Amino acid sequence: MSDTPLHPVEDGPGAGRVVEVTVRVMVGPDRSTVIVRRGRDPAVVHEVREHGREADGLGTAVEAAVREGLRGGTHPFG
Repeated sequence: MSDTPLHPVEDGPGAGRVVEVTVRVMVGPDRSTVIVRRGRDPAVVHEVREHGREADGLGTAVEAAVREGLRGGTHPFG
């Protein structure tokens, strides 16, 4: 077995840009609250949804948040 990592990465100390996206789903008894947020910026998505619909459209919201972060959004590391 090789000691070489399966997925080597170039980030870490000295990385140029880190884009952090958080997805939170808080499941309540009647409905769920869904939040997608990039770094410390305001939430991209903050919605109350029916059970079973929590994941609807989240891929698009996460993709948009990552693209904005790579373009150089508000915070250089978040």
